Amino acid sequence: MASLSISDRQQLSFTLVGDVHMGPSNSTRPGEETPGLMKRFVEEINGTPDMDFLVELGDRVNNLNYEKDRENALKFARIMNSLSVPYYPILGNHDIHYLTKEENREIYGQPVENRVAFVKGYKLIFLDTEEPVIEDVGGSVSNEQLKWLERELTFDDLPKIIFAHHPADDQEIRDNPHFVQFPQLAFVENREKIRETVGRGRKVLAYINGHVHWFGLYECNRIPYISVPSFTEAWPEKSGAPGMYAQVLISENARLELTIRSLNPRRILGKFYWNSTCSSL
Repeated sequence: MASLSISDRQQLSFTLVGDVHMGPSNSTRPGEETPGLMKRFVEEINGTPDMDFLVELGDRVNNLNYEKDRENALKFARIMNSLSVPYYPILGNHDIHYLTKEENREIYGQPVENRVAFVKGYKLIFLDTEEPVIEDVGGSVSNEQLKWLERELTFDDLPKIIFAHHPADDQEIRDNPHFVQFPQLAFVENREKIRETVGRGRKVLAYINGHVHWFGLYECNRIPYISVPSFTEAWPEKSGAPGMYAQVLISENARLELTIRSLNPRRILGKFYWNSTCSSL
């Protein structure tokens, strides 16, 4: 930990993408369009200066069967292997509908479950919200995982960012077309315990997730809970995947700037700013 002193901390810049749903087009998820769009996305990131890393928030495949899911996961991995920045994948519910967690680790050549990484004096915490999956859609976190999360959040004084697939907030979900029939499956089942654990953490800057396919912002204990929109979701259309993703810039004083972008058309869709109360960072 000595190499991660306060003096090492710098401005942090990273990209977020999730819910790519590569595979057969399904409802308003035109997954057959995503391979070409993902190649454009990788080119875009590779051409972005000063990008430190990329986090992929899960649901890489639009599950169909074991053979097709494995084929699409391998295709996704080949595309992402062209990235010029470090890449951290996490699990979504669709990723393990037919494939196991072990097979996901093998395909992507790196861990996909609970783990931490350190970049420029920041601590990145990757939380597996598939322990287990609820009704093939919703998420949960085991008591053992909660203990692990609490240790990682309280062990040191580094500023921390948590990444997961499922939201742990209580955002209003009734207008979301994908969860109107089963709103409980939009979240981590035991999200109150997660928020309590996060609230006890030291210098937590944000909890960031995918799954709900739209941008969302929820605040609890002065910590922003941020939902990143789906890369592929074309609602209410059935084609024309927008290629949406987010980029985050965290300054040395813990000011967070999040920009929502799209590839189709190539646009900046909006910006969000958050000033952390951790002013001593």
